[in-house]
Amino acid sequence: MRAYAEGLVLAAISLVAIWGAWQVPAASPGDTWAGIVPFAASVALLGLSILLLVGASRQPAGPAPTSSDSAVTLQIVGLFIIALIYQQSFRWFGYLLPTAIVAPIVLYIFGVRSWIGLAVSMVICPLVFHVIFFVLLGVFPPYGEVFDLLSWIQG
Repeated sequence: MRAYAEGLVLAAISLVAIWGAWQVPAASPGDTWAGIVPFAASVALLGLSILLLVGASRQPAGPAPTSSDSAVTLQIVGLFIIALIYQQSFRWFGYLLPTAIVAPIVLYIFGVRSWIGLAVSMVICPLVFHVIFFVLLGVFPPYGEVFDLLSWIQG
């Protein structure tokens, strides 16, 4: 029963995410649509929820969840909350500062414990994502309303 509930919740989240991706304004002629990555991720999430529901229908009733299942669930909920705060912080602080803060936090959650690696991720992750999205794909970077590190760097 728990697998069904998880699949349905994931499907609901993915449908909301698909709707949110469709709210991104259309690209001007010759530009790449800024919603392509969130839309693709949302559709992939919907596909995963369908696989989870199919797997739940084939799974016999089993034992109660273990304590490690609860820890994993808390990590997933934590990542979801971090993602929401990260997305909203784009509006306030642009792209670079939130990415530099969130990258080491998420890497730490996924098991990276090297302080040097976490410190390097504060520079490398924003730089790599900047090159991928704003240079190669031509997506216009979001500028912050409160403070924007990119505009401060550019002068």
